[in-house]
Amino acid sequence: MKSFMTLLLYFAFQILVYCMPFATVALTLSSKTDKLALLALKEKLTNGAPDSLPSWNESQHFCEWQGVTCGRRHMRVTALHFENQTLGGTLGSSVGNLTFLRILQLRNVNLYGEIPSQIGRLKRLQVLNLKNNNLHGEVPMELTNCTNIKVILLRSNRLSGRIPTWFDSMNQLTQLNLAANNLVGTIPSSVGNVSSLQKLSFGENRLEGSIPHSLVVYDLFV
Repeated sequence: MKSFMTLLLYFAFQILVYCMPFATVALTLSSKTDKLALLALKEKLTNGAPDSLPSWNESQHFCEWQGVTCGRRHMRVTALHFENQTLGGTLGSSVGNLTFLRILQLRNVNLYGEIPSQIGRLKRLQVLNLKNNNLHGEVPMELTNCTNIKVILLRSNRLSGRIPTWFDSMNQLTQLNLAANNLVGTIPSSVGNVSSLQKLSFGENRLEGSIPHSLVVYDLFV
């Protein structure tokens, strides 16, 4: 029996040794994906300005770059955080390749352009804060793919179109702020079906009609 257990442990060890290089390669490739995504994102965020985000270069690991936070276990990008500075570019589609991203906060950084549909690839995203920029276009429907999202803050941009009716599919959403944009139409009653909502703001748009009863009773507006 003892010899059998020894043999079993030996084979288990051999399998572990065999698999380790593959795990290392997979982790390296994943990290490289994040690095390439960040470099492509830098080009868009800064509009190619050579003096912007100087720490985002090859001389140090991308987890040490300004505004970047990585998870300790896999060294994947989990948060991007910039506020109150002039980046002056757009939010590029490569943001969708940062698949471990949980927090995307680019507040008051003079962004323009549209919110890319590729943001829907961020299955782990919990916080989206793009307040106080010059973003235009509609709120992308692809956000419905971000099933873990809790906070959406898009106040003070130039977003247009109607308030989406699909917010009721986000069953973890606690805060939604679309105030101070160019939204039109009415407030959809379906928003009141999001039982997790705690704060809601649609003010300073070009909306019409009354506030749905489903929202009034919960006193969510701020």
